[in-house]
Amino acid sequence: MKKSIIILLTSIALFYCKPIEDKHQQATTIKQPKEVVIDKPYSSPALIYSNSAGIFFQTLYRNNFFDLMMSFTSDRTIKQFGRGKILNYYKHNFKFDYNLGKPSNIYNEGDTINLSYTHACIYGTRRKVVIPFCLENDSIKIILYSLTRNSFE
Repeated sequence: MKKSIIILLTSIALFYCKPIEDKHQQATTIKQPKEVVIDKPYSSPALIYSNSAGIFFQTLYRNNFFDLMMSFTSDRTIKQFGRGKILNYYKHNFKFDYNLGKPSNIYNEGDTINLSYTHACIYGTRRKVVIPFCLENDSIKIILYSLTRNSFE
């Protein structure tokens, strides 16, 4: 009987006692940060994973991805020349397998973004190549003004 009274009194005392708070072990609440939208004033659509759009398009050409080249061709070029002619041009007449180098200048003319490559090496000769692009549906697409072999020179 004495044991049960001691256990009962001990449990009541422990139930009503407040724990001693330590100044160093206070609980902190962590608030979830709100979604932050980062404005990138220096982002350029002409750069794709730190490569220029010209190098990207040249890679598509070198790997014979003509359908992907068509998807990165501007709508105004497709309306002007037609899808079949452009696809045939990419497969047979388009010569884009030369060293472009790094773009030396990126400049805008209205809605056109021009990538200028001043250190392009075409058949052993250093030349300036300007490739026009435009933005359509948040992607950069190439503009062709003619369907000749030297459409960018």
